[in-house]
Amino acid sequence: MEFRLLGALEVQDGTTEIKLVRRQERLLLAVLLLRANEVVPPEQLIDLLWPDDPPGDARGSLQVYISRLRKAGITIDGGRHGYAVRVPGGAADLDRFRAMVAEARALPNLADRGSLLRAALELWRGELLPDLADLPARDRLCAAIEEERRSAFDERIQSDLAAGSFLPLLEELPVLVKSDPTREIAVAAWMTALHRVGRRQDALDVYAEVTATLADQFGLEAAPSLRRLYSAILRNNLELTADGKAPSDPVPRELPVDISVFAGRDDLVDEAVKVLSRPDRDRAAVYHLWGGAGVGKSATGVRIAHRAAAAFPDGQLFARLQDVAGEPVPARTLLGRMLRSMGLTSGEIPDGLPERRDVLRERTADLALLVVLDDALDAETVEHLLPSGPRSAVIVTSRAPLPELSTAARRRVVPLEPATSRDLLLRLIGRRVRDEASISVLVDHSAGLPLALRIVGSRLALSGGELLPELAASLAVQDQRLDSMVAGDLAVRTSLDRTLVLVDTEARQLLERLSLVGVTEFPAWVAAPLLDADEATGEAAFARLVDLGLVELVRPGRFKMHALVRSYAAERLESPDEPLARFLQAALRLLVVADDALGHGFTTAQAVLAPGEVGLEQAERELDGNERAWLGESWPLLQAAALTGIAAGRLEQAVALGLRLNSFYIITDLREPRIEVLRALQTALREAGELEWLVRTEICLVAALGSADPRSWPVAEESWQNARRSGSVELKVRTLINLANSARRQCDFDRDKEASELALRLIDHHDGPAIVRHVILRNLGQNSAARRDYPAACDWFGQLLAECSPGTVQEFYGQNSLSEVLVKEGRFDEAEQALRRSREICAPMQSPYFEAQVDCLTAHLEIHRGTLDEARRLLDQAHSRFDREPGLDIGMFLDEYEADLAMALGDVATGRRIRLEMLETMEQRGDLLGAYQVRYELEHDPRDPANV
Repeated sequence: MEFRLLGALEVQDGTTEIKLVRRQERLLLAVLLLRANEVVPPEQLIDLLWPDDPPGDARGSLQVYISRLRKAGITIDGGRHGYAVRVPGGAADLDRFRAMVAEARALPNLADRGSLLRAALELWRGELLPDLADLPARDRLCAAIEEERRSAFDERIQSDLAAGSFLPLLEELPVLVKSDPTREIAVAAWMTALHRVGRRQDALDVYAEVTATLADQFGLEAAPSLRRLYSAILRNNLELTADGKAPSDPVPRELPVDISVFAGRDDLVDEAVKVLSRPDRDRAAVYHLWGGAGVGKSATGVRIAHRAAAAFPDGQLFARLQDVAGEPVPARTLLGRMLRSMGLTSGEIPDGLPERRDVLRERTADLALLVVLDDALDAETVEHLLPSGPRSAVIVTSRAPLPELSTAARRRVVPLEPATSRDLLLRLIGRRVRDEASISVLVDHSAGLPLALRIVGSRLALSGGELLPELAASLAVQDQRLDSMVAGDLAVRTSLDRTLVLVDTEARQLLERLSLVGVTEFPAWVAAPLLDADEATGEAAFARLVDLGLVELVRPGRFKMHALVRSYAAERLESPDEPLARFLQAALRLLVVADDALGHGFTTAQAVLAPGEVGLEQAERELDGNERAWLGESWPLLQAAALTGIAAGRLEQAVALGLRLNSFYIITDLREPRIEVLRALQTALREAGELEWLVRTEICLVAALGSADPRSWPVAEESWQNARRSGSVELKVRTLINLANSARRQCDFDRDKEASELALRLIDHHDGPAIVRHVILRNLGQNSAARRDYPAACDWFGQLLAECSPGTVQEFYGQNSLSEVLVKEGRFDEAEQALRRSREICAPMQSPYFEAQVDCLTAHLEIHRGTLDEARRLLDQAHSRFDREPGLDIGMFLDEYEADLAMALGDVATGRRIRLEMLETMEQRGDLLGAYQVRYELEHDPRDPANV
C-alpha cells in the first residue's frame, strides 16, 4: 500500500486507489501518517479533529473513524492508549522525499546533487494536504514539513548555481521571486546568474526592484548578504563574471547550506575564522574540530566555513569522509571528486592514489582554497586530501581526536550548557512554551547535544504543545529514551552507531557494561571488574571512550556518561550476569574496607565480612586514610549497586551492600536514601523467605525510620516476632533494643524498661551478643532520663562508657547523653569534659550531623552556665555546618536549644513560639515522647512567668 501526502492525500493499493470520502477520516489518517509507526494518544487526535468543539463522545467517534480506516485495508495498531498507522519503509512519499534529500546532500558532484534534489521535489504534487484542515490546524501539522521542502528547494538552487546551470535558473527564478520577494536565496541566485552570463545591469535592476518591493509591501530592508552581493556586482567583481557557459576553470562552491538556528559556539567560530584567514603562514592552515556523537561538529564546521569563505576566492570544497552507511570513503575516490570539482576532466585525473595526491598539491600550490573534510575516521586519509599552498585552509571534523594531525589547531566541541540548550530548543520549537517543567526535562535528557535538541525541537514544532509532557515523560524512561530521539532522518541512535564502529572490542564492552553501574558518574575502578581486567587496562579503555565523546572525564579518575549514551549502552548489553557479579563484589569489598576503617562501632552489619582480594590494589591504596571522603562521594554508586543487585536477584550481595551502607548513612544523617534501600531489601527478602537477613534488615529499618516515627513501631514488633521465629539469641537481643526504643517513644516507659532488661538477661545468661550490651545500657539511661530520674540515668550512662569500645559512635552517644543529664544535675565541669571527649570522637568521622549535636549540647551547657554569647556562637556554628536546611531530626535538636537560649535571654515570646511549633510538628509526626518532653518544658520552665 502506498501513501501520498505531498499534495492532496491519496492512498493506493496496487493499481487501485482507496477513496476516503469523509473529511475527518482523511484528516485522521493524515495525522497518523505524519507520525507514521508512532503511537499518537487519543487526546491529541481529538484536539486536531475537533479543535474548538469536540462531540460529547469524541473517543467513540474516533474509534468509528479508526474502524472505517481499518476496513479500507489500512493497518492501524493500538486502542485505548493511542493509535499508530504501520507504514513500511518507502511506502510514503514523504519518507521517499526525505531519503532522496539526505542522499543528495551526501553527493559531492554539484550537478548530481541538484538533479537528485529536483527529483525529490517533483514528488510534491502541490500544497501539503490542502483540503484537510483549516489554517491553524494545518500550520500545526505541516509547517515543519513545508520548511523541509523550502530548504531542499533552496539547496537545489544553490547546487545548480554552483554547477554553472545559469540559463535554466534564469527561466525559473523570476517567477519564484515575483511570488515571494522575501526569499533571499532565490533573489541572490537570480542576481548571481544574471551577472555570470554577462547581464550585470539586469542584476543591479533586480536588486533595486526587490528592495523597493520589500520596503513598500513588507516594511523590510534587504538582507546584509544581498547588500554585499549588490556591492560586489557594482564593483564588477571578477569572481562573479562568467560568459553564460560553465567556465573551463570553475570556482567550486560546495559548502552545504548553513543551518539557520545556531547556538553556543560563537567564540569557537570567531577563533576558527581568525586562524583560517591569518595571512602570515607558510603552509595551509588546518583547523580540527572533534567531539562525541551529536555534539554539533559538522554544523559548527559548516558555520565556520561560511564565515571564512570570503577569504578564499578560489572556492570551497566539501567532502564527507564516510558514506551514508557510515563506511569510510577511500582517499583515492575523494581525491577524484575534489579534482573534478576543480575543473579536471576524467581524462586528466590519474588513476593511482599517489598520483592524484600529487595533482591536488600541484593544482593548489597557488590557490586560496577552503576545504571542509567532514566526519574523518583517520589522519592518514586527511593527509592525502590537504592542499599544499599557504593561502589555502582546511576544516576537519571527526569523532576521535586524531593527534597525528600535528600541524592542526585542535579544538574539542563540547556539549552545550543548559541555558544555551534551553535557548536553542525554544528557538527550534518556534513558539511560546509555558510548561517549564517539561522543558527542563527535555534539556536535561538532551545532554547538551544539538542533535538531540534538534530532534526534540523538530517533533514539538510539528506536533504542537500537546506532545511536550508526553515526550518529557518518555525521555525520563531509559527503555523509551532513544526511541523518542528520532525525527525524520535524524536519530541519536544512528549517530551513536557510527561512533561505535570506531571503538575496539574492550572499550565497547566497557561502554555496554557501564549501564550496570546504575549512576551516571563513576570512578575509574569500576572498569576493572566490569572487564575482568586489571585497573590499568580499565583506565585505558575509559580513555578511548573519552576520546570518542561516549564518556566524559569529570576529573582524573572520575567519569560521566549522559543518559542517552547509557540508554544506548543498556540496549546493546548482552550476558550481564558475570560482569554484574564481579562489579557488586568489588563494590562490596571497597565498602567494607572503608566502613571498617571509620571505627564507628556499629555492629548490626558485623555479619557482613570483607570479600577476598578483587584486584583493585590501586583503588584500595587511594582509599587508605581517605575513607570518609570516599564514602561521601561513592554512596550513590554503592546504593545503586545494592538496588541493581536486588533487581538482578543477587540478594546476598545486595543485602551486604545495603547493611554496610547503613552505618555511613547514620553518621551523615542520609535518612531518605537509607530508608529507600532498606525498604527495597525488606520487600525482596520477604518474597525470598530469607528470615535471618530480613530481621537484620528490619533492625536497621526501624532505626532509619526513627523510633519517633510511628511507621517504625509495627516494623519493630514484626522484627521481634521474626527474631523469635528464627531462634537466634543475637537477633532477639537486637530486636529487643529497637522494641525498647519504640516503647519509650510511645511513652510506655514500663515496656521500654522490660524489653531492655530482657535483652540484658539474654546476654548475661544465654550467650547473647555482649558487643551490644552498652546499647542496652544507653536505653536504660534514656529511660531513666525520660522519667527525670537523673542520678539513675548518670549511673546507666557511666556503665555504658565503662563497657563500650573507646572512640566509637557508641561512646559518642554515651558522652552526649551523659553530658545532658549532668547539666540538669548542675555538674557543669563534668558535662564539659564529656562534650570535649565527644568532639574528639566525631572529628575523624567528618560528620556535620554529629558535630552539630555537640555544638547544640555545648550551647545547652553554656546557657545554664550563663555564658549566652558563647551559646549563641555555638548554635550559629551548628546551623552553618549544613549547606542547605538541616534534616528534620537535627533541625528539631537545633530548635530545642534555640528555644532554651531565647528563654535565657528573657525573650519568652520567642521561646514559647519555637516550642509550640515543635509541639505541633511532633504531634503531626506522632512522636509521643518528643511531644511529652516539649509540653513539659512549656509547662514547667521557671523562666516563663506563666509557670510561676
